Amino acid sequence: MTRAPRDGIRLPTTTQVWRDVVFLHWPYDPAELAHLAPPGTRLDVRDGVTWLGVVGLRMTKVRIGGVPYRGDFNELNVRIYTVDDDGRRGTVFLAMEAERLPFVVGARTALRLPYTWSHVGRRHVGDTVAHATRRRLPGPAGVGIRFTVRIGAPREATPADDFVTARWGLHTPWYGAPLYLPFVHEPWPLHSAELLDLRDEGLLAAAGVPAPGGPPTSVLYAPHAHARSGLPKHTRR
Repeated sequence: MTRAPRDGIRLPTTTQVWRDVVFLHWPYDPAELAHLAPPGTRLDVRDGVTWLGVVGLRMTKVRIGGVPYRGDFNELNVRIYTVDDDGRRGTVFLAMEAERLPFVVGARTALRLPYTWSHVGRRHVGDTVAHATRRRLPGPAGVGIRFTVRIGAPREATPADDFVTARWGLHTPWYGAPLYLPFVHEPWPLHSAELLDLRDEGLLAAAGVPAPGGPPTSVLYAPHAHARSGLPKHTRR
């Protein structure tokens, strides 16, 4: 993994700033999650394990095709990590919970991303940050997850940190044609973080994920990252 993308994006299709980003990660036996990798990809594995992530953030300064999207909003996603036959490492989103219904409908229609219209809350008080979500539509209604972390000191990213955060695109099945959507952003200004509480209220099961065996083994925080996406590219099957 690299802390900078291999290729830049000259003509971004979207720009955005991600804020108050909390990363929770669990190691999994690849056999448990292999069925979730879309066609044209396989799970990305490091030291014999792959990783499941739950990430909460606030989306700000969103522009789509250069046009500002009205209003910031909170988002929470469940994700795994993949690599395609062209060697492009990426993220596969299993669930994407967001507050803004027009954004949810647009992303589901245009890119076939698994967005769900949800109540998504974020609270930042002192050195603690909390994210919580509860589904509206499509269902199952009411499922969600909530967690709180205490922000620690800034840290230099380790190779393990880079594996789950330095991802320069996403893989998604697009109307039966696998796509890779490139992203670029500056290196994450990571902080260590301590998990204070976590309650899964059915979101992982709704995303098709076996229950983890315990608390996340990696908990990280980043105050912000400026991101851009480029034009989608087809993935070889």
